Amino acid sequence: MHDDVPRKSQRATRKGRERRDKILEVASEVFRENGFEATSMSQIAALAGGSKGTLYNYFPSKEDLLLAVLLTGAQDFTEQVLTKLDCEGDIREELKRFLLPMLRNLYSKQTAQLLRIVVSVGGHSDIGKRFMEMLDDQIWDGVQCFFAHHIERGTLRKLDPALMVEHFRCLSEGEIVLLLMGAMEPWSEEHIQSETEHILDMFLHVYQNDTAN
Repeated sequence: MHDDVPRKSQRATRKGRERRDKILEVASEVFRENGFEATSMSQIAALAGGSKGTLYNYFPSKEDLLLAVLLTGAQDFTEQVLTKLDCEGDIREELKRFLLPMLRNLYSKQTAQLLRIVVSVGGHSDIGKRFMEMLDDQIWDGVQCFFAHHIERGTLRKLDPALMVEHFRCLSEGEIVLLLMGAMEPWSEEHIQSETEHILDMFLHVYQNDTAN
């Protein structure tokens, strides 16, 4: 009899997690298609197959729901992009292994839609700041450590690894504004491959030691 209690509790926990995941899945799609202002909690509740009251039990406000969607999106992004860079491997090949999935995700339609939402609420919310901090902490800190190791090895010039990251990041994100403005289509795989080589050529031309070439 007593064994049924924890099993029921586990089922309830699993059911609650599945319900929350479903809400986030629906909300992500609706936010990306309609934007923040044009999306209502009632609309999301209906599409998720539940009541608005149930929705508010999980997320006290539309802003809280949006934040959860964005943080989930950031987590998904980092899981696809974050590659454990091998500090003992060839620097160009390791950076290429990192950069290809980064560009595939960054210059996709889905990422552009999420970033447009972040921009739209940025003037009256810290959601954008928290969203970008999550990406910075999980992605770019690892790249900085990678650069610092190669500076010690003598592969890269003895310069500030934090500035190297900023330069590498600028090269990677240089055209994202055009995508957000709708002035450019999401990148094709052929373009991603070409841009990856171009970025690596420019970065290593500046920072790689001549003796390491």
